[in-house]
Amino acid sequence: MSRWALIPIKGFDRGKSRLSEVLPPLERAQLARDLFEHVVGVLRESPEIDQIAVVSDSLDAREHAERLGVVALSDGDDTDGLADVVDNALRDLERRGATSAVICMSDLPDLTVQDIASVARWLDQSDVVLVPDLLEQGTNVIAMKPATGLPSCLGHEDSLHRHATRARELGLTVSIQPSSGIGFDVDRPGDLERMRRR
Repeated sequence: MSRWALIPIKGFDRGKSRLSEVLPPLERAQLARDLFEHVVGVLRESPEIDQIAVVSDSLDAREHAERLGVVALSDGDDTDGLADVVDNALRDLERRGATSAVICMSDLPDLTVQDIASVARWLDQSDVVLVPDLLEQGTNVIAMKPATGLPSCLGHEDSLHRHATRARELGLTVSIQPSSGIGFDVDRPGDLERMRRR
């Protein structure tokens, strides 16, 4: 058994565009980098995760990931959106021996080792674990076995519903597990303000 974590990420200079009203470009890039480093650090400390990979179309992001000791995968030239990028990366990880996968968004400032342990426990009892954002619309963590068991619906605002529906259509058991640590992501000015108040 080999459980990989996969973090899809844009180039740091292109991340957090919805914060452009409150943060200049260099500060947005630094925020994206800091959040990413936090997620990598938590995953590295989590005994339930055997390997960590990043998938990105940004050479800078991939090189930074490699400096952190993370496997860096490049978007394929023929990928069509985030879901396609993630599905291609998961097939790559399966070829590398992944038997299960935890897809984790890169902007989760409250993510903890305990959160990852909980996801792993839930995955012991289900084929698919979905952890929504605080609005319960998007999906901040997806865990599944096998690693390519559920085609991705990331990139849609209602990805949680889409993932759950697709999993059930495939006959997979699904566990939806809200979590305050995983649910809080930094997308909008209000999120940034909340993070700063912590």
